[in-house]
Amino acid sequence: MATKLDKDIIRESTKESDGRNIMVTLTQNQEVSMKLKGMKSGMVSIGIDELYSQLSGSEIGGEEVKTKNTGVVSIDTSKPKSSGKNNMMISLYDLRSQNAISGLDMQTLVKFEGIIKNLIESMK
Repeated sequence: MATKLDKDIIRESTKESDGRNIMVTLTQNQEVSMKLKGMKSGMVSIGIDELYSQLSGSEIGGEEVKTKNTGVVSIDTSKPKSSGKNNMMISLYDLRSQNAISGLDMQTLVKFEGIIKNLIESMK
C-alpha cells in the first residue's frame, strides 16, 4: 500500500545536466518539479495528472489527448494513414514527444526541440 503524497518529497537524481545533478520534487500540490542542484531559479514543474495524461496518451477520464496551443507535448496514439508497408514517416509530434524523454543533454535537447518546433510551425 502506498503512502499519500501529503508533503514534499525531494530526491537527487544521478543524471546530470550542465555538470549538476537534477533535483526532483514530488510536491504536496500534486506536481513534479525539477531543477538543477545548487540553483535557486530555473525550476520547471508539471501536474501529476497532466504528466500521466501525456505519457499514457489519454486524459484521466479516458478521452484521447487533443493537440492544444499551450506548447505542451501531446501524444496521438492513433495509427497514421500509410500508403504502403515500408512507409517510415512519423508525426512531428511523436518525434517531439520522444525528444522530450530522450535523456539528451540540455543543450542538444533544446536545439533539437527548436528544429522540431520550427518544422511544426512551417507546416501550418
